Order: sequence, then C-alpha cells, then structure tokens
Amino acid sequence: MNPADPRWLEILKASGWQTSLLTIACVLILVLISKGVIPTTGSPLWIAVPAIGAIVFGSLSLAAIGSALVKFIQPGVHIKLWLKKGQKLKEVRELIPFMSDKDKEILGYLLYKNQRMFQSDQDGGYAAPLISKGIIKISVSVEDEQFVHSSWVPFEIPDYIWRELVARKEMFPYSPPGRGKTEVYPWAIDWRVR
Repeated sequence: MNPADPRWLEILKASGWQTSLLTIACVLILVLISKGVIPTTGSPLWIAVPAIGAIVFGSLSLAAIGSALVKFIQPGVHIKLWLKKGQKLKEVRELIPFMSDKDKEILGYLLYKNQRMFQSDQDGGYAAPLISKGIIKISVSVEDEQFVHSSWVPFEIPDYIWRELVARKEMFPYSPPGRGKTEVYPWAIDWRVR
C-alpha cells in the first residue's frame, strides 16, 4: 500500500478492543526485538515503526476506553447533581435565620430524636413550608411502585441537608414535654383544627 494512500487512516475507525490488541502486538514486537528473538538488519525502522504504532494505537485505545467510561459513569450528571446540592445547601444556610418558630421546632424535634424521616398527612401538616423549600422531601420510590396511605406519607430530610442541620443544631432548640405530658409531633395538625 502506498504511504500516501489515505486508506490507512481507516484504522482510526477501529474499535477499542482492536486498537488495544494492536498496541499489545506492537509492544510485544518491541520486546521480542530487544530480546533478539526477532532478528533485525540493524535498521532503526525496526524499533521506530512498532514504537510509533504502540503510541498511536495506545492513544486510540485510551480514547476508546475513556469514551466508554464517560458513557458509563456520566460525569456530567454527577457534576450537575453536586452543583445542585451545593446551591441547595447555600439556600438552606441563608434561610435558617428567617425560619418561623414552628419550622425550627419541627427541625429541632427531628434533630433531638436523631430522626431524618417521619410520617404525616400528604400535605405535610405544619412542615409544608419546609417541604416547599426542599428541606424536607417526600420519600416515596416511584421506581419500586411504592404505595402509601394519604395520611401516612413518608417524608425525609436529604442526607446532605441533614449534615448541615446537625452542624447547626444549636439553632434549632427543642424542649421535650415535662413528665406526664404527651409529646405530640410538631408537624401534625390536630384534626379538630383542619
């Protein structure tokens, strides 16, 4: 084949496993030449051609492996999620001083009990402002087709927000009721009030 013939560039279309095997073959030829198993005429081309082949095919192989990893790992999705969590944490930090006493009581109760999850009516009761701000989320798995009763909907504080709240625990005071008094969930709206 004429070196000026552009058909040799077809190798650039080879798959990752093909270029990996060509890289291994070029490296193997170099090793066999250096050990004297393959006799040479002393021309530097015996070393240069397989070395260049190993570099070119190795680069193509790494590019193919990198492309497959990017498709599998999807770093763009993870970066967007990381940025979104960072933005949400910033919003939570800025919101804490302006929370109502009821919001602080609900979070204080959950922190005091070390409880990230709770159950409530589907509207969240008094926790609705915290739900609307994304501090508390409905914890229902749509993928697993989880069904819940409308008066026992699970809610949770996402773990990255929970860690932030635990670090600022002193901003959410909670005093349990005295002896002989019934402790009520601070997010629950009494049925007589509804």
